[in-house]
Amino acid sequence: MPMRTLDDLMPTVNFASRAKTQGDTDWGVRIIPDCQFLYVVSGHARLFVGQRQYLIHAGECAYFDSESPHWLFAEGITDYFSVHFDWHQASSVPVHPAHRIQLADREALIGEPINPVLELPPYGEVTLPTLFTVSGLERILTRIVIEYELEQPGFALTLRGLLMQLLSLIFRQLLDKGARLQASSRIEPAIQAMQEHPGKNWAVSELASLCGYHPIHFAKLFKEEIGLLPKQYIIAERIKGAKRALLHGGKLETISEELGFTSIHYFSHQFKRLTGLTPTEFRMYGHSPKPVE
Repeated sequence: MPMRTLDDLMPTVNFASRAKTQGDTDWGVRIIPDCQFLYVVSGHARLFVGQRQYLIHAGECAYFDSESPHWLFAEGITDYFSVHFDWHQASSVPVHPAHRIQLADREALIGEPINPVLELPPYGEVTLPTLFTVSGLERILTRIVIEYELEQPGFALTLRGLLMQLLSLIFRQLLDKGARLQASSRIEPAIQAMQEHPGKNWAVSELASLCGYHPIHFAKLFKEEIGLLPKQYIIAERIKGAKRALLHGGKLETISEELGFTSIHYFSHQFKRLTGLTPTEFRMYGHSPKPVE
């Protein structure tokens, strides 16, 4: 896609759905005629675009287009939104992509993903990554699916308006994250250390020294840039690791100890506070089939 400004776009939704796989599902290697957003609500999917591999977790969205052969498959039960669209079309009427999708073999997975760049005057250019996280997508995606399925009078223009809202939300947050990322580079050594060693009992003074700051100034800067205190951040990183370990069959005692929690009770309390589920409930729901909606 040639670089455009956001205001010049005339996007068209070609297909929209919310679906749930009942097990491992392989869509094969494909070349689509338009572009696609795939947003995972729960579960996860694996995506190869060209020679790059991505794991799409719950709450993450992937983008791929007509010039990027891709291979997509869901590992286990996965609830997801799929939206096919064109960036710029005079007509807003959907053109279903199904009959124009080409199947290919794995040898077609060559080259690099294509990442569109949009200009947002006066803020500059923003690149759409292949995999990203943006808050608020699920609400708009739900409205797009409902509008697409009901086909009420004026639905095509309404879909265009909703897609513009979606794109505006994505690029606005990507622009904001880019600005925050530049600022957060001041505390990047501490963030990297906590991500690599979440089980360590980090002292604020240790983290501050990694960045060259006094502990009080470091804690203030960390809160401003991340929105959490260092202690809150490390607990969130531990819970991320706990989720992965639980779904791979790890024992609660081992997970709690390896991730630096002082007791199983404290581990379970923090896990439920952040996820809404106990570790046992999370493991059960992560492996038990759920009915199709």
